[in-house]
Amino acid sequence: MPQFPQSQSRSRSPRFRIPNQGSIRFNLGEHYVQAVLHRLSMTGGLAEFKGSIGDVTIAEAKLNTPAGVVSGLVEFLRPQKDIGPAARAFRFIALGDGDYKRLNVTLELMRRKGYAEEVRTA
Repeated sequence: MPQFPQSQSRSRSPRFRIPNQGSIRFNLGEHYVQAVLHRLSMTGGLAEFKGSIGDVTIAEAKLNTPAGVVSGLVEFLRPQKDIGPAARAFRFIALGDGDYKRLNVTLELMRRKGYAEEVRTA
C-alpha cells in the first residue's frame, strides 16, 4: 500500500544533512535531471540543481541510499530567496511501502552517524 507522508503534528520531521554531496535524480516528465541533495527527512528534502528547472511542480525522485533505492513522487515547493536560486525544497507526496521503509532505515542510520540537524525552536 502506498504511503502519503504528511506531518501529523506540530513538530517538524527531523532533518538530516547529507554528507559528501549526495545526489538525487528527478524525472521531470520530458527529461531526467541530477541534483545535489543537501537535506533529507521523512517528509521531503532540499536539492540544488545546476540550473533552473522552471515551473515544474511534480516529479519522480530516485535516491540511492545505504538501504537501497528510494523512489517516490515529490512536489517542489516555491523557491525561497534564503536558500539560493538553484536550490529547491521538495516534499514527498507518495512513496511505496518498500520505499518508505528504506527511507526510514536510511534516516535512522544517518541519525546514528550524527547527521541530524539541531531542532530550531520558535
